[in-house]
Amino acid sequence: MANSYTLLANLRAGRCSNTAEVRLLRFWEARNINKEGELMSIEMLLIDEADTLVQGCVSAVHQRKFRERLAEGSVYTLSGFDVTRSNPKFKLSDGPVSIRFNEGTDFEKLSATARIIPTEHFRFRTHEQILELANTSRQLPDVIGEVRAIRSTITDRLPGAQRVMLTLRVESDVNVCVSLFDSLAVAFHTKLVGYGREPRIVLFTGINPKIVLGKLYLNGTSASRIFFDSETSAGKDRLERLQGGGADETGSSSKVVLAQKIEPLTVAELNEFVLSAEPQIIEFLCTAKVTGIQLDDGWCYIGCSLCSKKLIREESSFTCPSCNETNAVAELKNRVVFSVSDPTGTSSFLGFDKEVAKLTNVLASEAAQIVGIGISAHVDTELPRTLAGIVGNTYTFQLKLTDFNFTANHQTFTISRMFAAPEIASTPSFAEAEEVPQPAVSQTVTRVSAANGSIGSREAAEEEQFAMEESARKKARVE
Repeated sequence: MANSYTLLANLRAGRCSNTAEVRLLRFWEARNINKEGELMSIEMLLIDEADTLVQGCVSAVHQRKFRERLAEGSVYTLSGFDVTRSNPKFKLSDGPVSIRFNEGTDFEKLSATARIIPTEHFRFRTHEQILELANTSRQLPDVIGEVRAIRSTITDRLPGAQRVMLTLRVESDVNVCVSLFDSLAVAFHTKLVGYGREPRIVLFTGINPKIVLGKLYLNGTSASRIFFDSETSAGKDRLERLQGGGADETGSSSKVVLAQKIEPLTVAELNEFVLSAEPQIIEFLCTAKVTGIQLDDGWCYIGCSLCSKKLIREESSFTCPSCNETNAVAELKNRVVFSVSDPTGTSSFLGFDKEVAKLTNVLASEAAQIVGIGISAHVDTELPRTLAGIVGNTYTFQLKLTDFNFTANHQTFTISRMFAAPEIASTPSFAEAEEVPQPAVSQTVTRVSAANGSIGSREAAEEEQFAMEESARKKARVE
């Protein structure tokens, strides 16, 4: 007896023996970055003739059975699957259920179908709605906009972290920043080079909105796809409206700002540069040996768990002025001043939480604990063994200089990245470009939940680094 036909909207929790006819819009791998990128599942988006979108999942156990059958855009019959409640975190569809493939699932590609099933489906949100979703980890919406600027660290494929930042005009007077990291940044760069021209309209799927220091960032995820201009009907409509407005495409200047290579300097050259050059924002590489750790101001500070800024101690709580939070969640953060030297001279380099933790494999919050709260809070300031073990090693430091480094009050150089000396895996820095105005965003943020698999795993790491660098000029002593 043939299975009954069902629409996705009619699915209920449990094992489904009925047959659905669906189009596979997109699929991607979900990997566990905490286990060396171990594959957890293959995720997908399925749609039927009623325009109902449902997220599907093939666990790592069953992926070999189905992987070779997956082709984006193709239509399939689907039966013998499990229907479960949708995960409330990082949602890519608005439906209450999701589909899980099992050992008995039948998933067969059709060469033709009489049903009219949509070939695309996007979940666009207004700027106000995206702001409401920021830092909640509830949904991963889609975004489309006119390209205003593209900044890329990718030049000659140097090893290390890569980043592409796009400024998109999503509404008539609203620009947003889309951040793409590592493999997704490289994918965008490759697509841009192969496209042959600069796109005017770009569409991103599955972005994760974050607010850091009052600024909205739309971070790409493993679920993100990138579409240019008329590659989608939504993009085609947006492009036609833009061209109908009389915009001059041929006369416009390039919006792509490529990275500047970071020059290496010795310690002596670095010290001389800040004495003789004009104040500026610039980055250098410097390979030096760590000869000691300066403990006059301790090795850590009590910071905000969200923005990393130093907290103000109240009578019985902590206040974060940056987040406008009077009952902030405190977390220990690394703030380590390294004494360094090379054959040309000596200096002091300042490292913050995440970069230091990459070397020690231990967060400050794991190495020590905050005892008490508010003005009575204190920390054991004894130097952890993991930090002491850095002394004597040689590293290549990527240093970010700001105007402050050219003043008489300058005492340290802020580390933006650290590498074991043999790697010398420098990432180029962005060339300075005109800042594109963005709407003001409320400083109030919500505590971020743990990431679900590889989606959300980046947790705005680069944006948080901005906060750490910005606090470099302030003392952060733990008393």
